[in-house]
Amino acid sequence: MRKIVGFKPIFRMALVMMVASAVAACSNNNGNSSSSPTASTQPSASDAASASPEATKELDQTPVTLRFAAWVPAENEAFTKIAREFEKKYPWVTVEWNFVNDNMMQAVTESIAGDNPIDVFWGATFYDYVAQGIAEDLSPYIAQDKDFQAYEFNPGILEPFQVDGEQYALSRGNDTFLVYYNKDLLKKYGLEAPANDWTWEDLKEMAKTATNPAEKNYGIANSALWFQYGATVLPNANGHAPKNRMMNEDFTKNLADGSNQDVLDDLQWMLDWVTKDGIMLNTKRAAEAGVEGDTWMNGQSLFMLHVSPLIPTYKDQLKFDWDIAPMPKGTAKQVGMSFINPMMMTKASKHKEMAWEFMKFWTATVEGQKLVMDAGGTLLNTPNQELTDYFNQLPVYANINKEALITASKIGEIDPAITMKGGEKVSEAINAWAGDKGYTEETSAFDYFPAAMQKVNEELSK
Repeated sequence: MRKIVGFKPIFRMALVMMVASAVAACSNNNGNSSSSPTASTQPSASDAASASPEATKELDQTPVTLRFAAWVPAENEAFTKIAREFEKKYPWVTVEWNFVNDNMMQAVTESIAGDNPIDVFWGATFYDYVAQGIAEDLSPYIAQDKDFQAYEFNPGILEPFQVDGEQYALSRGNDTFLVYYNKDLLKKYGLEAPANDWTWEDLKEMAKTATNPAEKNYGIANSALWFQYGATVLPNANGHAPKNRMMNEDFTKNLADGSNQDVLDDLQWMLDWVTKDGIMLNTKRAAEAGVEGDTWMNGQSLFMLHVSPLIPTYKDQLKFDWDIAPMPKGTAKQVGMSFINPMMMTKASKHKEMAWEFMKFWTATVEGQKLVMDAGGTLLNTPNQELTDYFNQLPVYANINKEALITASKIGEIDPAITMKGGEKVSEAINAWAGDKGYTEETSAFDYFPAAMQKVNEELSK
């Protein structure tokens, strides 16, 4: 039985794979408008400056140990280098790197209860930390920090982590889903590389051409990520839902509850790849066809859907020629799925001054962002020319379709399940279908989603 994975395990898997490659080479809440992290606007630099015209105060240099928690293991030296460089800049600070493999909420709350609070942490969700009073309001720090105010963020980087106009988190990093394709199979079946403005129908037709059971070639890789993230973009791309994950405009209702037949048709269209079109295998069908393992990694499938941090891993591990394309156009527009994860300070932190400096260094300095880019952990969060030039020359993106990467980052809409109120419930319902119910058991979207999302909508209405 194939187990579906959520965002945090996906990203953690990608980072663990990057660590393995390096060693081998010797080296879930937008609610209504009154509480929505995406409904408010970013505090402007001019407003913040007028609130506090004084320069940032001189830092207290009393030796401190900052407790930082992330789902990246300390063995990942590319990421821990960010902490080490911060320590060089502030030599009286030691950053203790804590690897949290599973439940960040539990780790943070237990640290607070034990009077040894984690100071800064990553969250796979956002709203619940604010609602439970765990996340510190960062707005006062922003109002007093001219350096932070001077850093220009791209639209959509800060806004998802605001509630009632206050900033409760900064972005750990932003990445996006890409369609990876096997160039060797393109050549084998006489196909042209997908254009950056291709469509979902283009993808399906190309997948049909590259499906050859006699040679165990299939158009679509046997990964439930297609249903977890690809299918839940389709209603948005086809104009049947205004937001990803089949959400309505203000994130108060999921439209896969049976109230919109078009949304259910979109979801079923992708499951038909398995049940009708034969261009994708689930676990049962793979066994019947005598196909073993990951058809993408084995070079047996044309298309794979995954996040951009997998680029370094694929460069190290794939034995065939490949490239990338953005998620395709629907009948209404071209839209993708992006991730932007919150980095938060605990309200219980005993070292808030330096915790803020660490968060700022990571997210809003040229030096820090170069380090995060080096680790493969983010796309650009700024139009800053120095960082843009740095990003464009990174070896990790050499010899791939960089325009496709840029297009994907531009069309990507943030997964609302990360930031919205009740996002975890939405994810749970989708994951159950994307994994066991849909992908494995082949339960249709029409049979699964109405009842499942009616229950979710009851929760969202509370």
